[in-house]
Amino acid sequence: MLDSGLEDEVVCLVRADDQDTAEERVRRSIARFGQPHELPRNVTVLRGDMLSDEWHSSRALNNTTHVLHLAANTSFGNSPGIRRTNVEGALSVAKAMRGRSLERYLHVGTATICGIAHETIVREDDYPTAKAEHLLPYTRSKAEAEMLLTERYADLPLHIARPSIVVGDTRYGCKPSGSIFWVLRTLEALKFLGWNPNNRVDVVPVDWAASALTRLLFNPTLAHKRYHVSAGCGQSITWRELEAEYAHLYGGPAEDRYEIGDIHALTSQRVRQAVGPGNARYLRQALELYSRFCSLDLVFDNTRILQAGIPAPPRFTDYMQACVESSPSSIYEQMRVDLEASLALV
Repeated sequence: MLDSGLEDEVVCLVRADDQDTAEERVRRSIARFGQPHELPRNVTVLRGDMLSDEWHSSRALNNTTHVLHLAANTSFGNSPGIRRTNVEGALSVAKAMRGRSLERYLHVGTATICGIAHETIVREDDYPTAKAEHLLPYTRSKAEAEMLLTERYADLPLHIARPSIVVGDTRYGCKPSGSIFWVLRTLEALKFLGWNPNNRVDVVPVDWAASALTRLLFNPTLAHKRYHVSAGCGQSITWRELEAEYAHLYGGPAEDRYEIGDIHALTSQRVRQAVGPGNARYLRQALELYSRFCSLDLVFDNTRILQAGIPAPPRFTDYMQACVESSPSSIYEQMRVDLEASLALV
């Protein structure tokens, strides 16, 4: 948003114990993307917890015209905090914005609220639905948040944006965040897949997703209430294409590179031998957890976002090399972005 040349004031709601810590969190976040380690002149940091209403009457919000709610607990674990943040937090922010002269309220959900979808091409208006078979508390909470926002806050200029699987940055690779890329690294190290290699996977880079969200936020004439921020049929990749790209980067066979089998049959010993020293048992459990999504052959239709004038994203294989080169040496270290050992796996 700042890179786009926006000169209006940007108010960031930041959870922290004091104002200095809140501002430092924003500075660190901006610095991850190669920006100077300082607050831009048009950024105001509003210290507050979205689960509290103490910040709702802040004067910093008086002239708010556009709201982007991107905050979420994205853990694949099984913690009560997931629903509190993703449902109660979303409702709290909406409550704070009620009665203001807003032009757009953009709530960011996830395309995976479809759960175990029976169709291979998922369209926006098919979900959320009470019939969805959710794989995790995370997706269930995001679906519930959408339904409650639509039901209780119909007076807001509400639109929903649902990113698919966000991995890496086209410029910086995994330097800003290694989220989910450790799964692909582990599969490559094991030379193993637990699903059909012809299955597709809908992956987009974070810089494209951020640009798309910014354009949805400020587009004054959106034709729809829900949008997939996704690769769609045109830019999704298959696992075979992923194999071929790893072969290009590392050498070895491009075809039949991976053994196909039951991922639950993997042993901690095999994981340790492939990945190196570390908590192999925990990594194996985490891999089983994420494999629930990897095994789904789903593409999230992005016709709407293309019709809104947003360019199609690059294919994951176009920038995968940047992700490889920017990843830390330890897969265990990168995994901590998504899962901490203190979380109970489901």
